[in-house]
Amino acid sequence: MEYLELSKFVTSIAVAIVMVLSRYVFNLLTRNGEKIKTRSASVELIDKVLNEREWKKKENHLVVEETFEHLYSKPLSFYEIKALVYSDTPNAAFKTYLKYRPAIEFNDKKTKFRFKNGKRPYWFLPVLKKRFPKTITKGLFFYILFAFPASLAMTWLLSDGAAALKIKDLVILWFLDGLVWLLAAIFLIEGLKYQSCEKEILRDLGDKFELNN
Repeated sequence: MEYLELSKFVTSIAVAIVMVLSRYVFNLLTRNGEKIKTRSASVELIDKVLNEREWKKKENHLVVEETFEHLYSKPLSFYEIKALVYSDTPNAAFKTYLKYRPAIEFNDKKTKFRFKNGKRPYWFLPVLKKRFPKTITKGLFFYILFAFPASLAMTWLLSDGAAALKIKDLVILWFLDGLVWLLAAIFLIEGLKYQSCEKEILRDLGDKFELNN
């Protein structure tokens, strides 16, 4: 009887962990980068400021930068804003740029964006002239690294061998195992999501992005 109650308690803890993990993974998959409210009216206002003011004067750059930060709650430099506003789809360009900004930089002429060194989602081998996926490879590697011991631990926790443990110890072990599974899922999902970043960038930034092998 005591073992049956213990099993029910442990099962409830496991279900709670799985539900939390599932919710986190779902939010991670469905969120669209940062929650940035971009509207066509905002882009039109920035475009108006760029065109109607003497924006070539450096003192007027501040007006454009402050206007953007007020509307989008994110600071960007004047040259970043100017390049994005004149892309084919400014709203999408702003969202995608802010989403992948840590991996993107201006080229030397400050006319187009490109990947920073080491931030491309692939490895490029000049000899073979081929690309190999980097982020999904890393994500899969760390997923296996964390998921393998986590699966072994879960198998043991569900076996008769775990019945001899105290409830407190079982709860702690299930909690730790859930955290390891969570880390494994995060690495895998982030690898999958970032692997397609170049496709999104080329789609939304268009001719404002240059490919660099």
